[in-house]
Amino acid sequence: MSAAEKLDFHIIPGAWFRQDLLYPVFGLSTEAVRKYRSRGLWLEGKHYRTDPANVLVYNKEAIEKWMAGQP
Repeated sequence: MSAAEKLDFHIIPGAWFRQDLLYPVFGLSTEAVRKYRSRGLWLEGKHYRTDPANVLVYNKEAIEKWMAGQP
């Protein structure tokens, strides 16, 4: 591959995904997401949960609805 060639990656997250994808998918910073959780705007079990590896994961559909102003 030459230097002039560019690779395009398209990320399609599953239903639940890790925090690393929140910015590329929704444009949300780590700090904004922390505030949404701590202020109770995002609910555990609905918008986020802990996976079996004890890592926070986020629900794409629930966040999309929240961002659209839907309950």
